[in-house]
Amino acid sequence: MSRRSRPCSAPIFFALAALAAAACSGGQAPHFKTASEIPDDLPRKPDGVAIDPASATMAPSDRASTEDGVLTLRSPLGVDLATAMIGEFFSRVVAEDDDGLAELFTRDAIAVTGAPSGGMGQTPGALLWWEQRFRRLDYGKVAGEVMFREAELEVFRPDDVVDAPPHRAIRTDALHDNDVIIRAPIVTPRSGQSRLFGDEIVFWLRRDGDHFKIFRILEDFQVP
Repeated sequence: MSRRSRPCSAPIFFALAALAAAACSGGQAPHFKTASEIPDDLPRKPDGVAIDPASATMAPSDRASTEDGVLTLRSPLGVDLATAMIGEFFSRVVAEDDDGLAELFTRDAIAVTGAPSGGMGQTPGALLWWEQRFRRLDYGKVAGEVMFREAELEVFRPDDVVDAPPHRAIRTDALHDNDVIIRAPIVTPRSGQSRLFGDEIVFWLRRDGDHFKIFRILEDFQVP
């Protein structure tokens, strides 16, 4: 019987040896430069900084409670801005400046007048009321006269008028937190025999951005 020959393992051995030699001769470990090997004149990039997305800003409000979380509160306007508004009002009235007067009123401003019987009277739009007065009366006659004295002005905030509103037409439940009410006694209500103003005017002012505007003007006066 003939003996079966075994396959020779020599070719496999030499192939593995050749691969190992090639790996040792051609492959090298990667080299990373150290800090001392990097040239000083190369531009450097700052370290990355994680930035949180900007949080949504809340609209400013006049009042908040501790349960409302983080809110932006508006600083209340000073009373000096309110009293300055009164002076500006009379300056435009004696000049009979319709357009200038319109800038001082809110869009829904009304005039509350006194009735001959002592009741509430009419409530026309504030600008229309004064345009009617300008057509019937000559307010230029009191230009340069003292119309009110600042020391005599009575200023009320919403917390002040809860128990004793300065005018019967003022509803305390309609007051906003930043409203200001000013009672102004009129120093010069007449020019000769012509009555131009009531004995006092109550101004109900409402905040509009960084200033006040007239929301209601209350006066016991009838156009002749």
